[in-house]
Amino acid sequence: MYKVLLIEDDLNLGTTLRGALEERKFSVRYLSGGTNVMKEFADFQPDIVLLDVNLNEELDGFAISRKIREVSPVPLLFTTSRDENTDFDQAFSIPNTDYVRKPYRLAEVLKRIEKLVVKEASAEKFDIGRYEFYPSQHKLVIQEEEIYLNNYASEVLNVLCKNAGNFVKRPLMIETVWKTKDIRTKEGSLNNIMSMLRKYFENEEGVILESRIKLGVRLKVD
Repeated sequence: MYKVLLIEDDLNLGTTLRGALEERKFSVRYLSGGTNVMKEFADFQPDIVLLDVNLNEELDGFAISRKIREVSPVPLLFTTSRDENTDFDQAFSIPNTDYVRKPYRLAEVLKRIEKLVVKEASAEKFDIGRYEFYPSQHKLVIQEEEIYLNNYASEVLNVLCKNAGNFVKRPLMIETVWKTKDIRTKEGSLNNIMSMLRKYFENEEGVILESRIKLGVRLKVD
């Protein structure tokens, strides 16, 4: 399930967009302004950010995008009601972006989002020791050998890779992967996946998979 961080100060439009995205099985976090956007970004770890250029706050969409670019190459889709070439030029001066003018057709925005996230996912690769991990294909590759992971194991490893070096709390991992807040029912499954992944990486120098009761789980790659 792809995650969309939606930043739109028009509540009617934002609610409509969120509903349409959730119908298409996207996980959506909706913000009506950019005040806490970096905290929400770090917590949610979106696959794409959809943001209005014309927010009624100190930070506009371009200022927010520059802050995001300091920490992540995640795709950005700008929307604006202004018809100015300077907006257009600013949007496309930022890598991995797209731009759509309001009023827009909902179907067009959804197609642009899908195109950006699929393009990003298909190109994504993580190096873990001698292994290469391709999340979109649920696949590990080592010396031309391909190892396919089930959906849950692949998603756990994907979350660990995206947060490499940092602990991911178990409740957050379980909610992200299994879409449930009932930790007890899935903690055993998470432990089994962590044990399986350790077996793959146990001979990889500089690769450590950790589980700590109070801190969570972590992948370290030196």
